[in-house]
Amino acid sequence: MQFLAFCLLLLAFCSLPLAPCLLPLARFPGSVQPTVKIGLVAPFEGRYRYVGYDVIYAVRMALREANAADGVGGYSVELVAYDDGADPAMAVEQARKLAADPAVIAAIGHFREETTGAALSVYAGAGIPLVAPAVLDPVLTEGDGAVFRLGPDADALAAALLDGTAQPLPPDVPSGGLLEMVLVSDDGPLGQSLQHAAQERGGRLTPVVSPDGDGWLAEVIASGADVVFCDADPVTAGEVVAALREGGWEGVFLGGPELASTDFVAVAGQAAEGAVFVTPWPFPADVSGSADFVVDYHAVSNGMSPGPLALSGYEATWVLLEALERDIATHGAPTREGVAAALSATEREGLLGHVTFDAGRNWGDGLLYWYRVGAGGVPQRVRW
Repeated sequence: MQFLAFCLLLLAFCSLPLAPCLLPLARFPGSVQPTVKIGLVAPFEGRYRYVGYDVIYAVRMALREANAADGVGGYSVELVAYDDGADPAMAVEQARKLAADPAVIAAIGHFREETTGAALSVYAGAGIPLVAPAVLDPVLTEGDGAVFRLGPDADALAAALLDGTAQPLPPDVPSGGLLEMVLVSDDGPLGQSLQHAAQERGGRLTPVVSPDGDGWLAEVIASGADVVFCDADPVTAGEVVAALREGGWEGVFLGGPELASTDFVAVAGQAAEGAVFVTPWPFPADVSGSADFVVDYHAVSNGMSPGPLALSGYEATWVLLEALERDIATHGAPTREGVAAALSATEREGLLGHVTFDAGRNWGDGLLYWYRVGAGGVPQRVRW
């Protein structure tokens, strides 16, 4: 009778529904960690391939560090990387691949304005939070979905550039009172913000010319401008400053992060010397406390030096990892929605400073760095 009672009790226990466990996952010796994935979409081929390779080694570094410390909240984190070739159609296709994989809970990308904008609706529809380390368009973080900009937007850079022209110019640049300023732009977000900011300050940039238009060079030189702001891709910006110097123009050439690219110097040649740019994404060697990062990056990349997007890729990954950890601690298992909510509460002390996102999902307090292209085409950090 006792045996029969025991069997009936065991049967009754086994028939009870199993409640989901919300405790952190426990692992036993020899067991395998569950895996969660982070996506990375960037140009790895084509004109902007240097962007993808600058970033991917830094992202891998962050994941290796996390996984070597027993993962995140009991999970191993895996990278899924796709090439969008800096092409909007490819960007949409690759974003759809990430969305179709339920193990992908967040993504980093796409590092160009046009590709990031093209893929936004895919991420929003799938509920995937996207950390965008290298885009300036204010609109990108204003729509549906959860897009987090790792840095200030174009409006902040435009204000800094205009403030910069109000400061004393470098000693080898002649200045006599009010500066005449013009804009060469392919209608990108920084160029638009520069025009709006100038108008708000009671002035305007004139002329505003397109580098694809006829007669732009003669119009700029005839204006007698002291300063030319340029908002164009690195190759076009290199062609613009080379044409200006060849035409005898001797003023200050100013721009944004695109001038940090090696393509700018390669195309402009000696004409790049003296160009000044402002960027939220510094070269790692210019950041205090980054010596170990540079050494580790060299080891991972087989000796390749980190460029200006390496640190932003590294910090973007750690921002996601910390959000992932908070989500798991709160809910027991990671979800796209949970990571998005955790990102909004980001408080990270990283190599780039204190990272936190404002109500517009921008890291508005991110530092800006000034550079001047020196002899041999090497950008040198300056206080300007």
